[in-house]
Amino acid sequence: MEAGEIASEHIEPGVAVITFSGEHDLNTAPDLRHKLAAEIDDGFAIVVDLSGAAFIDSSILGAMLDARRRALDAGIGFEVTLNDGAQPVKRVLDVTGLRSGLPVHSTRAAAVEAARSGKAGQ
Repeated sequence: MEAGEIASEHIEPGVAVITFSGEHDLNTAPDLRHKLAAEIDDGFAIVVDLSGAAFIDSSILGAMLDARRRALDAGIGFEVTLNDGAQPVKRVLDVTGLRSGLPVHSTRAAAVEAARSGKAGQ
């Protein structure tokens, strides 16, 4: 499996969007953990956009769940967006039951609005 890319961008004040492209597993999990931790440490609300991911494994899910707990503890919004085209990733979230445990939105705009509210998926 060829490693995908993870990027971080500040799309508006106070909100960071972490975007995925390609396939993600144990090889890219440390980069994800680093990016999420840095944004949370800097006080940014987080939107994880999985729409460009072709595959994610349990190490990626673990990194997102850990970061979500940190965000909740800090009172920072943490949301996930996944458009309808990302069926393999949707399936992983459905099979693991995490689609109901993570705040997953069908559009980036909805995820950004929820993250900005600072309620961390509540």
